[in-house]
Amino acid sequence: MSNTSSLSTRSIGQLKQAFSASRSVGVNELSGFYRGEPAGPWWFRLNSGPTLAVTGFGGWLGKQFLGEGRAVNLFEREGATQQHFPMTLARRPSLIDGKDTLALLYPATARAPWCWVTDELRWASDGRILGMTFVDRPLMKQLVFPFMLRPGQG
Repeated sequence: MSNTSSLSTRSIGQLKQAFSASRSVGVNELSGFYRGEPAGPWWFRLNSGPTLAVTGFGGWLGKQFLGEGRAVNLFEREGATQQHFPMTLARRPSLIDGKDTLALLYPATARAPWCWVTDELRWASDGRILGMTFVDRPLMKQLVFPFMLRPGQG
């Protein structure tokens, strides 16, 4: 699939395969703002807005990489860009394939469900970053929530 939008619309299984075939993102490769968007089949992308709103992620714009192994999510709220839900960056085996990946870890003190969430990042074939979100809770451990990041203006 050659155009950049096609990766974003693949099935969850195809996105997991693309993730497994991709190179891990290096901690030092990320700087600044990366605009986020849901990825997956139409029904998943359609439901992502309401799901994000219910979990406190309404108005999510993307992620700001701050350096020194830190990042934060950016949101459009009350007419302004706000920072919420900080993360630390760590290398670890992926929950998808066991290969090295860059993980974004939310603190245990974050509000639920984010205290149970881990994001994993790898480079997509089109130059964007393919992210996979996991929730470490019973009945949710086998689910993955894909998203894309692209360098952008914050």
